[in-house]
Amino acid sequence: MLEIILVRHGETNGNKKGEYFGFTDQELNEEGINQAILLKERLKDLLVDKIYSSPLKRAKKTAEIINENFGLPIEYSHNLKERNFGIWEGMVDDEIRLNFPYEYEKWINDWKGYSIKDGESAIESFQRVESFIRDNIEWSKKGRYLIVTHLGTIRYIIVQLLGMKIEDSWRFRVGNCGMVKIQITDGYGVLTL
Repeated sequence: MLEIILVRHGETNGNKKGEYFGFTDQELNEEGINQAILLKERLKDLLVDKIYSSPLKRAKKTAEIINENFGLPIEYSHNLKERNFGIWEGMVDDEIRLNFPYEYEKWINDWKGYSIKDGESAIESFQRVESFIRDNIEWSKKGRYLIVTHLGTIRYIIVQLLGMKIEDSWRFRVGNCGMVKIQITDGYGVLTL
């Protein structure tokens, strides 16, 4: 059996404000560092075979804190980054609606396919995550992988490992330094936590 543990990075100031900041490289705030330390303690008795992380600072720092338990090399992947929100990076929903009403309406009407200027569509982000899974998750392996990443990316990994569709990704919510476990046996994924 292969177990995948998905961890969302700790809190940032952008999280507190409700900003869209997919590719913007925000640091953990003090609360985010404390969340990562608490999660490190929770995971200290586990055996982990591999650690993957988004290279963005908030995920990287979270992974580094947790990895104090394991001392493993962390493999960073661009494909684990959050969705790129392009010109909307750093804005909250009301600002986007006010400053980009036409584009916002197009996004609402085609949330999967609409590509934000200088950013990417949900489908493009989903396919990027799919590339990570294809290149790094060996379904027949045994062991435990820890993946530290972002909310949108975690949602996409969950639905892909469970054989669901992109539309189903909205059914999952993971808080900062929250954790999801999926067990894969004979190519079949099961959500266990």
